[in-house]
Amino acid sequence: MLARAEYDEKLQELFSLIERQDTLEAVKSPAELETSEEYRSLTDRLVAVQRDVESLLTELPDDDFRVAVERLQRTAAERTSERRYESLTEDVLDSSQEATVVVDADGSVVWANAATETLLGVDRSDLRGREYASAATDHFQDIEAGAESLASLIRAGLSSRGDQLDATVHVPEDEARTERWLEYWSAPIETGLYAGGRIEHYHDITTRYRREQYLQTLHRATRELMTAETDEDVTTHAVATATGALDFPYAAVFTRDEATGDLVPAASEAAIPETDPTLPTVSGGTDPIWSAFTDRVDRTDAETYRGGNGSGGWLDDAFDDWILCPLGEQGVFLVATTDGRSLSSTKRTLAETWAANTRQALKQLAQTRNLRERDRELERQNQRLSRLNRINRLIRSVGPAVVSADTRGEVETAVCRHLLQMETITGAWVADVDPSTDGTVCRARAGSLDTYLSDVPQATSKTDRTGAVEATPAVPARQAYETRSSVSVRDLVAVESGVWWRDRGLERGTNSVVSVPVVHESTRLGAIEVHLDRPRGMAEEEVEALAELGVTIGHAIGAIRQRDALLSGGGIDLTFRVDSDSGLSRFVTAVDAPVSVTDVSRQDDGTYAVFAAVEVSAGRDSDRIETQLRDTPGASVLRTDATSVTCVLTLGPESPTQQLIRQGAALRQVKIRPDSGHLAVTVQLPYETDVREYVDTVTGALDGIELVAKSSKSIDWQSNGTVATTIDDRLTDRQREALQMAFHAGYFDWPRSADADTVAAEIGIAQSTLSQHLRTAERKLLEELFS
Repeated sequence: MLARAEYDEKLQELFSLIERQDTLEAVKSPAELETSEEYRSLTDRLVAVQRDVESLLTELPDDDFRVAVERLQRTAAERTSERRYESLTEDVLDSSQEATVVVDADGSVVWANAATETLLGVDRSDLRGREYASAATDHFQDIEAGAESLASLIRAGLSSRGDQLDATVHVPEDEARTERWLEYWSAPIETGLYAGGRIEHYHDITTRYRREQYLQTLHRATRELMTAETDEDVTTHAVATATGALDFPYAAVFTRDEATGDLVPAASEAAIPETDPTLPTVSGGTDPIWSAFTDRVDRTDAETYRGGNGSGGWLDDAFDDWILCPLGEQGVFLVATTDGRSLSSTKRTLAETWAANTRQALKQLAQTRNLRERDRELERQNQRLSRLNRINRLIRSVGPAVVSADTRGEVETAVCRHLLQMETITGAWVADVDPSTDGTVCRARAGSLDTYLSDVPQATSKTDRTGAVEATPAVPARQAYETRSSVSVRDLVAVESGVWWRDRGLERGTNSVVSVPVVHESTRLGAIEVHLDRPRGMAEEEVEALAELGVTIGHAIGAIRQRDALLSGGGIDLTFRVDSDSGLSRFVTAVDAPVSVTDVSRQDDGTYAVFAAVEVSAGRDSDRIETQLRDTPGASVLRTDATSVTCVLTLGPESPTQQLIRQGAALRQVKIRPDSGHLAVTVQLPYETDVREYVDTVTGALDGIELVAKSSKSIDWQSNGTVATTIDDRLTDRQREALQMAFHAGYFDWPRSADADTVAAEIGIAQSTLSQHLRTAERKLLEELFS
């Protein structure tokens, strides 16, 4: 038995030496072990004891030897198992990045791995062997776990024993800890040595949590960004969100100036105001901001730019790290650090995402502006079209009234009445100038303008308040008359106080006034003035249309004057000396005989057909005159009798004589002045025509023309007027032309001087058509005579 007891003692010593050797090998490197006296002595002792154990083992009886071997094997197996367990806990679990705490049934901490210190900021040696509830109160009271602290949650878990718990834990930053978000999970231990205890896990979800928070922030911020109404609102919100909710130290937005094309800083913000630099305006060159804008790459970061281009210029001087994200055609988004740190990959991705949202917001605003502008333009076009439609309807309605009017007064009165039918027009009147006094007079009116027109000056003399006063500035109608152009007073309030027509207009509710001249050729016939009840008057298109109406009225009045001159049978004869009129000069020179004008007819192409009789007397051969006439351009012989040759001469628009006719006169006679070779052209004006105005107009508009004689001629104008009115009322223009040409050509003479073919050829129509026109015209005249 002595050998057995000694063997057991030596075996225990051997195991003790092996543990000590393992411990030294675990804490020291091989190089340190080679020089360690303790390790060498331990190894020598271990070898000696191992010999003693082997020697004693051979001296044991067989049964004791078998038992000793089994015990040695069992002890070796247990030792191996313990070492594996220690390796599992100390090498494997202790190196896990997930913090783990094991609590026994008594609530004491039996084990905590190294990650506990990293994630929770507590020394695990302060936890082992302590009551977990007490340790949690000391170390985890400021750690948030939802609505309560982590310490409270741990105490609740220890009390509940069987419940599983989970929560998101926020570890605040302090001197010993970095701010983190952890996923906490705690469960009871059901079996084993620590049954009745708990195991707790802390998983680091900081990156995921921050990403989720950033995404939520981006979502909220983007909703707000998309509701911004101006570019300034978008850029301001973009940089404020970047430095606030998204935790960027610095952010700025550069936008393109539409006027200059430069990139200008639109908004900037720094988390630390002292680090906010002065930003430059960028245009062209190699500046990183400009390159990012023009190249349109996804993003440009400082490291990449420096690697390809060297220095980032002012960006490197102002910031430690930076990234540029283009905003399409709108500009560039800049985020940067000013605290010495670099932008993480998460931050770079976040910057790109936020820049993309900002770009979309700016693009959306630009599209919205374009749509609104297009809508406004469409609205303006619709309003313009509506106004033009109203004006066109007015002109169409005025047209028949003007055509059917027999006198100038009827034309002017009809125009005023029709203008009053337009929306917003509250009054209209036609102004003219009295030649004898040079004062402004009213020829026609419509609307409640009595008080206003009572103050229209009758003379240019300036008197006191009780007399006539020619205002300065003049009444708009007089201004339009004098300038021969449209006058638009868009707001009477803006006119200087004290101007009589401004004050009278405002009293009657007029807010704006528009006036246009009434002109025929170069003759001023007056002006139309309309009063509107709204400010801003008429649109430009409306004024232009009203001006066209003034021209139309001028033509109508001119036509009436010309008709009266042609058909009145009496009036003022004016003889003008015309220095040059090629068509008439050639005609009169060629015939070398007295010429008298018998009729004048206006053609559709704007020319005039002048019917003239060339006197044939002793010493003048009619055959020679006919030959000379046929050789004269624009002249045609219609018939020849014993005393005269009747011919027709076409006067083009350039003819001064035609200009005399177009101003409202009737051509009576054309002669060659024997003393100078110039033409003497005699025209007749109706008595109501202002002779001085007519003479001033034609002599001012035409060169080489001079009034040389004036006389009055009275004829029974009533009978002639009746015939003329009948012809105008019953015959069409074509019927009148056919009848006129046939009469002057001698078609109705006996015997006939010209047949139907000759007359038809002169007009340029078929013989059958001429016959139809003549029969219809004859029937109408006979009906008028005998009905």
